[in-house]
Amino acid sequence: MKRFLIVLLVASSAILNAQEKKDSITVDKTAYKKKVLDNVEINFLYSNYLQNGNHAAVTGGVGDEKLTDNTPGILINIPLNEDDILSVDFGVDFTTSASTDQINPFAVATSGGGEGDDKNGNTGNKSATFLKTSASSGGGGDDKPAHSRAHGTLAYTHTSDNRTFSWGADGAFSSEQGYRSIGFGAVMRKSFNDENSEINFNAKAYFDNIDLIYPGEFRVSEGLSPSVGFKPLNINHRNSFSAALSFSQILNKRMQIAFNADIIYQQGLLSTNYQRVYFKDKPVKTVKNTNLAHDIERLPSTRSKHPFGVRFNYAVSDYVILRTFYRHYTDDWGVSANTYDIQVPLKLSAAFTMYPMYRHHSQQQSIYFAPKRAHLSTETFYTSDYDLSTFTSSQYGMGFTIAPPLGIFKLDTSNEGKSVRFKSFDLRYNYYSRSDGLSANIITLNAQFSF
Repeated sequence: MKRFLIVLLVASSAILNAQEKKDSITVDKTAYKKKVLDNVEINFLYSNYLQNGNHAAVTGGVGDEKLTDNTPGILINIPLNEDDILSVDFGVDFTTSASTDQINPFAVATSGGGEGDDKNGNTGNKSATFLKTSASSGGGGDDKPAHSRAHGTLAYTHTSDNRTFSWGADGAFSSEQGYRSIGFGAVMRKSFNDENSEINFNAKAYFDNIDLIYPGEFRVSEGLSPSVGFKPLNINHRNSFSAALSFSQILNKRMQIAFNADIIYQQGLLSTNYQRVYFKDKPVKTVKNTNLAHDIERLPSTRSKHPFGVRFNYAVSDYVILRTFYRHYTDDWGVSANTYDIQVPLKLSAAFTMYPMYRHHSQQQSIYFAPKRAHLSTETFYTSDYDLSTFTSSQYGMGFTIAPPLGIFKLDTSNEGKSVRFKSFDLRYNYYSRSDGLSANIITLNAQFSF
């Protein structure tokens, strides 16, 4: 959820800037063949996410959800010639989480690189380091270095001579301790009707490998009773496939509408192997002030998701634009949701735009969800992860963009007229609140340069 929100905020910022540039530039295609991208463009991105809540899934749906995530990143678009662009996207997440220490609260932390079984089910010097950096049992204190995740994408895009058709392909990776992923994608775009109509198609495939890390009470090495008769998982991979189709139409000088539909299919380990479940028809034992779980989260090995969305934009005037979005979501786990989004860019000058925004989301829970100690041991699938519960959420925010027509400033770097241009700067803040008590503060920055 958190990463989805961050990605959504940064992506919508880039879309806003791109749309404003598109609206302000008219190209005479009959005069010459304009490059798809004139210069190398570099975006320096950063997001800061601070979360609080009291329904940690690691401890069965009750527990501290305090989490911090800092994500610096860089996106580079390189024109290879008039028609082709190479894009490189790389970032690192630095995360602390209050619930991570509760994966195995029975282990004794080692220091100085000593040997031992850490709280995440690993052994040796490497695991001792991860124990120190993963989280703080007191809520992810600032004295603890963050657990890190590296991720990146390499993409190639080709555009036809008449600029009405483009296609591209990309490869992606993500890596952190206990989780590795690679992905591949393809995109196509076709515009017609004097570029008033456009169709886009996007396909993705991701292949994940997951280390099976269990809560401490299910490890034979801890000698606790839940480990007797515990059934380990027999799968440690996840494959995800998605296809998205969208159609946009300019209705007149002021109105544009777009429709998009996705289908996502996942297969493999779709549950989180270190999240606990407590049954209401079994007694709960306590060791070291920790309630011993009856089992781990278990969910089906397949999932099919079907989101559908409509976007409508209306230029109220030359200075005010109304951007609206509605999305309906269903899946075969019983989850259904509706999302409403509105953004109102206010162009205060040729260089400065501010845009208040609001997002409302309502969700009906999965058939496999129940709170702590509400499941029966006779059930086949069960989870107490509140991301799959019934809730409503609201997100309020404000953004500011500085993007003068000639850039914020220009720095000459050679006698040949080459220069570095600081093109635009975008800053936004969002507050996220969920009816189950989870809340978050999100700040994102985007600084764009051209060379």
